[in-house]
Amino acid sequence: MTIRIPTSMARLAGLVLPMLGALAAEAGPPARDFEFRHENVLGTSMELRVRAETPAAAQAAEARVLAEIDRLAAILSGYDPASDFRRWQATIGQPQIVAPELYALLQASDRWREASGGAFDPRVQVLTELWARCARLDRRPTDHELAHVQAQMARPAWRLEPDGKTAEHLSDVPLSLNSIAKGDILGRAAEAARASDPAILGVLLNIGGDIRVIGEVERTVGITPPIGDSETAGPIAVVTVKNRSVATSGNYQRGFSIAGKWYSHIFDPRTGRPASGVLSSTVIADHAADANAIATTLNVLPVENGLRWVASIPGVECLIVTVDGHLHKSAGWSKYERPIRVTAAPARPRTTPAVAEPNASAWGQTHELRVNFELRGPEGNTRRRYQRPYVAVWVEDHDGLAARTLALWLQKRDPGPRWHPDLKRWYRDDQTRKLADDTDLIDTIARATRPPGKYTVTWDGKDDHGQPLAPGKYTICIEAAREHGTYQLIRKEITIGNTPFTADLGGNPEIKAASIDYHQK
Repeated sequence: MTIRIPTSMARLAGLVLPMLGALAAEAGPPARDFEFRHENVLGTSMELRVRAETPAAAQAAEARVLAEIDRLAAILSGYDPASDFRRWQATIGQPQIVAPELYALLQASDRWREASGGAFDPRVQVLTELWARCARLDRRPTDHELAHVQAQMARPAWRLEPDGKTAEHLSDVPLSLNSIAKGDILGRAAEAARASDPAILGVLLNIGGDIRVIGEVERTVGITPPIGDSETAGPIAVVTVKNRSVATSGNYQRGFSIAGKWYSHIFDPRTGRPASGVLSSTVIADHAADANAIATTLNVLPVENGLRWVASIPGVECLIVTVDGHLHKSAGWSKYERPIRVTAAPARPRTTPAVAEPNASAWGQTHELRVNFELRGPEGNTRRRYQRPYVAVWVEDHDGLAARTLALWLQKRDPGPRWHPDLKRWYRDDQTRKLADDTDLIDTIARATRPPGKYTVTWDGKDDHGQPLAPGKYTICIEAAREHGTYQLIRKEITIGNTPFTADLGGNPEIKAASIDYHQK
């Protein structure tokens, strides 16, 4: 049987089919998510997630990000004496043409200092140096010392000339752009990842807990609790963002201990004293530099004033945690917030009755175990960045079965292999390794900036299913494996009971140092 196609339909097919073929060719391969992690980037850790059509495009985006960070750090760093910013600070009373990025940041600093009523001020560096000197002597600054510093801060720091784009440094008061420069570098580096490459569809860049998301992707971000900050701490809030920036500032990662009391590293420029009342603030804004500056300022302002101030800034929302543990949200925060989902680990049989009996003491209600460890970087070069190895931190019961996985850092996304077997001891249990495949954990976290390679995980006395475990003998395990590197394992047997203890676990070629601390909550 012969089917005849009308001439008009044949002509239409002759036009449409080539067009469909061309569209299919233009669509290209399906995009995938690629993940890169580095330590010691701007003095902290870096997470980069790229949605790209090819591995080559993702790796090119990674290279552009790192190159842009290096370029901008050479301009804006307050730590490198050879940076443009530091060399400009060495001049006084000499108008100079400075890099456009530095000029723009000085302009932005002026804008935020005025908008905040002086609660944001780069001259606060002189207070940081004063309190650091006094902390080394274990004393607070005197009223006379504070008055002297505030008199110095009363003088203008610089003068900008818009026509010639020159900046004149006016005083010898030390300056710091840290509370805005990292955000500026973050935003520019994220844009560099995308550049003009159509194969890059979306980017998440996280530098030390400050996050920028751009492109055709939405990303879920957890907000770390400012009390008991740990890799295992559940988020106090979860937000979903697209083409936005998230910045968190708080006093729980850095500060000064004087006479046994902790003081924030964030200062109120108007009083010369450490900020108090606010533990942390998280800001969602269009631009990363703005989010940085606003988050820092919200640690200084009383919470009511901070919320009113944020309400007056278009496109900005915030979450403020006060010292009493209360969460204060701006009016529009809820449009980003999502319910906190807790995904249980897959069920696995146990050969011993490790779960506490109903009437037994659940030690996790009164005690906790903190595991601290530091990843080793390149020897002899403290400024050089390095890729994070695969790491597993877990607890074994007295039968050698994994009772609780506290941290698991694997290459679940491209590029490269899935290195699960390289973590040899952790991987041996077929049930525990399902955590890597089946557990959906939020691992992009907004937090205050922490030092590179230093991590803490906390065990709350529960197993992977959230069930309380009985006191007794356990073994803490820290395993690390690195591509083109070494395999290392640290094991320490402990006895969990009512007696607090600490222990130094030593180090190895991958883990520079490790320790544990069992204490009452």
